[in-house]
Amino acid sequence: MPPRVKNPRIGRFLWRYGFPALICITFSIKMLYEQLYESDSAANESRNRNNTDEEHFNSSTPNIPSITLFVRMAATVEKFRTRFYCDLFRTAVLFWPASFGKTVLVLDEESVVDHVFANKLTSQIKQHFPDRKLEVAFESLPKNPSVLTFEGAHKHAGYCRQLWSSFFLDIYTNDSIIAWMDTDAAFLSPVTKATIFNGSRIRILGSECSMEDKWPRISWRQSTEKALGLPMVADFMTYFPVYIYRDTFTHCREFILKRFNTSNFEEAFQKIFHANALSPVSVVISYAWFFERDRYDWNLKLCSELKSYNGRLPVGHKITPQDTEDILSQPQTAFHVPYAKETLFPNILISYCLSHEAAGNPQAMCSNHSVSLADNFVLFYHDLQRITPGETPCTGNKTTEHCLKVLDRHYNQAGLDIKKGRKIQWKDFETVTTLAKEADIICPMLMTPAKNKN
Repeated sequence: MPPRVKNPRIGRFLWRYGFPALICITFSIKMLYEQLYESDSAANESRNRNNTDEEHFNSSTPNIPSITLFVRMAATVEKFRTRFYCDLFRTAVLFWPASFGKTVLVLDEESVVDHVFANKLTSQIKQHFPDRKLEVAFESLPKNPSVLTFEGAHKHAGYCRQLWSSFFLDIYTNDSIIAWMDTDAAFLSPVTKATIFNGSRIRILGSECSMEDKWPRISWRQSTEKALGLPMVADFMTYFPVYIYRDTFTHCREFILKRFNTSNFEEAFQKIFHANALSPVSVVISYAWFFERDRYDWNLKLCSELKSYNGRLPVGHKITPQDTEDILSQPQTAFHVPYAKETLFPNILISYCLSHEAAGNPQAMCSNHSVSLADNFVLFYHDLQRITPGETPCTGNKTTEHCLKVLDRHYNQAGLDIKKGRKIQWKDFETVTTLAKEADIICPMLMTPAKNKN
């Protein structure tokens, strides 16, 4: 007997036609539901495809914790003060978001000049850039200052002191991430979340292609191996800022102390300094490769054959194809000014103009220059010190299309940030030029792109 139902019409229908009818009705309802579901899914997919770049970025990058932009210098040297104002400071106010976190500047404790410099700079920033937070710290000399002096060293004690300081960046901030920046580096393009993170992992860039150069080959490789007992994975001095978790510095220093069976880092430092040189960046990041690899997103440029290069790395720590495939995933945002074979200063204005164009806010000063995404193909070089004039890594139809897409996404994000209140103002760049004059520093005029022919 058919089951009892409340609707008499359905009941009479089932009584006459039985369970085949019930099966047909159930199947029809199922088909109708699937059609409606597919239609709704298609609509959702269409809406997803039409999402704004802002939604894309918010879903693909994490809500970042505060990041410390870290700089170590000695203000007693005029060249360093000039580099700080003219290269770092005036490009940071353009392209480093104040919302990401504070800037920490570490100077020499015993230097009167450093204290005067700090007071002047702090006053200038409070007056002209109240939205930016600067913290100045003063580092004392090691208990045994002779630890900074090496027999036959080609570098002076001040240089060695900065190398020494590089192992202690973690003690000057409580932020979980440090953006390590040299005073002779300049920002070229807006720093965004996507240039720092791939998903939830910090992006690391390194190059094997410069490993045969003098310093990486002779000194950095051997000093890294002395420090860790493990090989230097790649040259990590090829890009800035270098983003590293604060506790990675702590862990690396603790590892080195344990390796040399000492609680005195002065003793360890004397032992790892080799051939008058050392690359703390390469030591710390090589440590991260061997012991904290999953915390970082690795983007390594290889010029050697992968299998051959991997022969120098221990089992379980080999470089995989995945570690080398995304090197064109983001443009570079800064470069080492003194070492670049080709001047990149015109790209500062190019990036400024492209950012405001993406924001729907074209700047009058940009109308006098020819600016396009292709002008910034140079930012895809993995090592901006080794640019081949007239060439870019974006050669070839598919690669060119990929680079254009990445740059378009990058500047669209900068444009969205501007719409949401991010300041990318040329007057800030000019303000720092004026502040430099107050500190008796004359910054060179910025080289600009070629003017439009029209």
